Amino acid sequence: MVRRVSFAVAALVAALVAINQDPAAARPDKPKRAAPPKMSLPGVRKALTSTIEGKPDSTPAPEPPTGVLEKVYYDAPLGKNVAYVTPVQPGARRPAILWIQGGFQWGIDASVWKDAPRSNDQSAAAFRKAGIVEMYPALRGASQNPGHPECFLGEIDDVLAAAELLAKRPDVDPKRVYLGGHSTGGVMVLLAAASTPRFRTVFAFGPVADPRQYGTDGCLPPNTSDAEARPRAPIEFLHEIVTPTFIIEGAKGNAAILPLLQKRIGKAPITILEIPDATHFSDLGPGCDVIAKAILADTGDKPAISLTVDAIQAAIHGPEVPLP
Repeated sequence: MVRRVSFAVAALVAALVAINQDPAAARPDKPKRAAPPKMSLPGVRKALTSTIEGKPDSTPAPEPPTGVLEKVYYDAPLGKNVAYVTPVQPGARRPAILWIQGGFQWGIDASVWKDAPRSNDQSAAAFRKAGIVEMYPALRGASQNPGHPECFLGEIDDVLAAAELLAKRPDVDPKRVYLGGHSTGGVMVLLAAASTPRFRTVFAFGPVADPRQYGTDGCLPPNTSDAEARPRAPIEFLHEIVTPTFIIEGAKGNAAILPLLQKRIGKAPITILEIPDATHFSDLGPGCDVIAKAILADTGDKPAISLTVDAIQAAIHGPEVPLP
C-alpha cells in the first residue's frame, strides 16, 4: 500500500481561493440575499446524498507480529471493521491514541510495524514504543471492510466508532484518548475533531484545506461541486473545533496551505506549526517522538500539551532520544 501523498500547491492554493470566493463580491450593485443558517459538520455530512464511490480494497490485513500488535474488529456503522491495536497490558489505565495513516484507501498493512528511515517513518510507532495504547483502524471499503471508500465522508463515522472501542479497553483511561494522522489521515482527523469533542488533543500532520487540492491523483477531482466538497473540506469547519488541536507541516512540504487554514481558525484552540527545513515526511517520525513524550506528561484533569517548532526541529536534527 502506497503511503506517500504530497502535491504541488501553488496553483491549487489559487484554485482554492477561487473556490471559496463569494460570487456576489464581484457584483456590488446586486442586492445580497440573507445567507441561510449554516449547519455544523455532522449535520452537513448527514444531509448529503453523495455520489462519490471509491473502489473497495479486497486485500486482507496481514497478521501482525505477536506481542507487537493484535488484529481486532470494531463495530462501525456499516458492520465490523478490522484494526490493529497494541495488546492489553496489566496495571493502571494509560493514555491511548487512534492513528490514521495517509493514502486514499485507509486500510492497514505491515507498514505500521516495519522499520523505516527516520526521514520517512510513517508508522507512528513512537506511541506504542512509549507505552501508549495505539490503534490503527481500517475504514470502510478498505482491508476487506464492508462498504466502499467515500473520500473523507462516511469514514469519519468509522473513526469515531473506533475511538469508542479504544476508550472501553480495560487498560485505557477514557479521558486520555488522543487522535492523530498524517497527510490524508491529517485531513481525516481534522474532520473528526470538528465532529466531536471526544478526543483529549488532536494532531494533524500535513493536511490539505480541501481534498480537491490533491488534484486528479486524489479521490475528489478539482471540478467536484461545492456541495460534495464542503463536508470533506476541513477549512470550512476549523472554527467548530473545540478540542486542542495541532496542525504540523514541514516548510518544504505542503506548507503553502497553512496560511489559508490560519485565516479560518476563528476562536478554535488550534495551533499551527511550520517546521523549517522539514518535508511532508521528515517531520513525522521525530514529531511523533515529541508528541509521545508530551502525552505521557499530560496527566492533569484538563489537557495541557504544549508543542513547539523548536522541539520538533531539535528532534529532527538531533540524535534520537530514548523515550522514558
